[in-house]
Amino acid sequence: MKDMKSEIQKRYLCALRDKEFLELYHPTLDALMRQGLPESKARRAAVEFTIVNGRPHYHVDHERAYRCVCHLLNAGQKKAPNARTFRTVPEMGLAKGRLRQQMWFEIAHHVAALSARGMSVTQAIDHVLEHCRASRFFISPTTALTKICPASRTRALR
Repeated sequence: MKDMKSEIQKRYLCALRDKEFLELYHPTLDALMRQGLPESKARRAAVEFTIVNGRPHYHVDHERAYRCVCHLLNAGQKKAPNARTFRTVPEMGLAKGRLRQQMWFEIAHHVAALSARGMSVTQAIDHVLEHCRASRFFISPTTALTKICPASRTRALR
C-alpha cells in the first residue's frame, strides 16, 4: 500500500513541476517567435532558456527529502561501519542522473544553512520545500520536450 501511495504522490508532484514548467515555457516561446525565429529553433531555445532560468519550487516528497538530506548531511561524518542511512545508493535516486543529484545537494545546502541558524532538520526541510525556489528545473531538454508534446516521446529535441 505504501508503494502505491508514494507512486501517486510522485505523479502528483511531477504534474505540478510540469505545470510550472509549461507556465514559463509558453510565454518564452511566444516572445522568441515574435522575434522571427523559426519554430524549431524557437522551441529549442525556449526549452533551454526555461530549464536554466526557471526558478521552480522543489517538487519532492517530504519523507524522501528527509531521507536524502539526512544521508547527505551525515555523509561527511564518520559513522560505524554497519550504520547506514540507506540500504543502497539507488534507493536515494542518485544513480539516475547528475541533475537529480544536483537537486539533492542544493536542497541539502539550503537545509544546512537553516540548521546552522538554529532550525531543526525537519523544520528546515519543510521550510525549503514550501518556501525556497530551485536554481533551475532539474530536467533534461529531452524530458522537457515530452512535457511540451507528449507524442514526441520517441524523437529527440532537434
